[in-house]
Amino acid sequence: MSWIKVADTPVYCNGKKMAVETTQTANVPVALSGSDYRRAHDGCHTAALLWNQAVDWVRREWEFGRSPSKYDIQHFLTALPLEARPLHAHTTEIIAHDLHEAIRTSRALRRNGMLARSPWRKKNYRPLSFTADYGWRIKDAKLHLSLGRGRPGISLPVPKVIDSGTNQVVPPDLWGEIQLCWDQDARRFALHIPYETERPVSGGDNVTAIDEGIINPMTLATWVDDKTICVTIINGREGRAIKRQRNKAVGAIQRKLDRAKPGSKHHRRLVLAKKKVKARAQRQLRDFDHQMARMAANHVIANSTGRLVVGDVRKIAHKTKVHHRANRRQRQQLSQWSRGVQETYLQEKTGLKIEHLNEAGSSKTCPACLTRNRPSGRDYRCKNPQCGFVCHRDAVGGINILQKAIHGEYTPIDADIEIRVTYLRAVERWSLDQRKAHRKVQRRKARALSSAQNRASSEETSACKPMLANSFTGSDSSVPDPLVVVA
Repeated sequence: MSWIKVADTPVYCNGKKMAVETTQTANVPVALSGSDYRRAHDGCHTAALLWNQAVDWVRREWEFGRSPSKYDIQHFLTALPLEARPLHAHTTEIIAHDLHEAIRTSRALRRNGMLARSPWRKKNYRPLSFTADYGWRIKDAKLHLSLGRGRPGISLPVPKVIDSGTNQVVPPDLWGEIQLCWDQDARRFALHIPYETERPVSGGDNVTAIDEGIINPMTLATWVDDKTICVTIINGREGRAIKRQRNKAVGAIQRKLDRAKPGSKHHRRLVLAKKKVKARAQRQLRDFDHQMARMAANHVIANSTGRLVVGDVRKIAHKTKVHHRANRRQRQQLSQWSRGVQETYLQEKTGLKIEHLNEAGSSKTCPACLTRNRPSGRDYRCKNPQCGFVCHRDAVGGINILQKAIHGEYTPIDADIEIRVTYLRAVERWSLDQRKAHRKVQRRKARALSSAQNRASSEETSACKPMLANSFTGSDSSVPDPLVVVA
């Protein structure tokens, strides 16, 4: 089960922000029976057909110079015959409202100078939405999803929704509009259940700056006192390994798919194997992003942060191929960078709003003398002979962003400032060297234990031999010869 933040509203007490009321969405996989699966499958197809009809109608209205509102789109869909829309009336209305919201979003993006088209693509599948108390209800310990009056609905056990912040079960009274979605990679249905919750805000007056990267996802820098800067570098090699393993597996399967006959049994098996690999990697990356954000949140909370500032790298992958700013491998890493997801998780866990700041030259500028250097490797060494500043490259970027967030520009730090750098792994697992060392220790212990057992057994055998000999030597003729087998 995963969570997605939708919106947040601050909660104040005596003029001070104490918590944030936020809407979370729990992603709960469900297993449907055969009949319910077919109903859900047909309902998703029907929802897609209604969307396509609404898109065509809106575009015809635009050709005549009219601009329909969301209620006009709703009236068009609800006026269709019941045979053409075998869904709940509220589900049909939600389709109209979603289309109108998509049109508004595309217009807002175009006003901001971005290339965005109004909805035009035909859909084959669309999630089913069920409103509270009408589209879905709980009865007889079952969650019933209605497909309209006079039609059999979908029934399944009541899912357990656990809040990610408090680890408490969220009662159904706090649930909102539920969506039944199809996970294409995992090949299963899932319920997206929104609910209202509160997140405590990390109180304090300190500023924490974050330098984001691909190798180290987040480097956090905070002034602890007037003479100390605390820097936490979170390593992201676990996430890079997951992505690399996924890319290699998907590439190998794709090469086999290119040689397979489309529609054959072998082709279908390869398609399912490819989706299975992608679904597994998606679950692992979600876990990695959550653990990485939790370590970053621990730094924020421990240093009493009241303001989060992040270096703005949102357009770093824009037109890299056109302007020849990155090679093929770098473009792949940039396109698979889950920076936005990690920022969202960090905001959820801290309750703070992230501010973006221009970070141009932050990794090249010396924090002590402001000399521009081009670092090589992960260590930064100032080329100014009068300075000689040495520190981790990502820590330099975080310190410069911190200074710019406080003073408005890059400001040098004093020579007697102590920089405490803590290097953490996002996922606390053993490295390859640690695993090999552990195996060596275990083998050594196993050999020592085996030798001790052999010595003990040999000593026991040697101790027993004279006892056997003495027991069978004597004047008593009734004692049988130990070499004679008695049946």
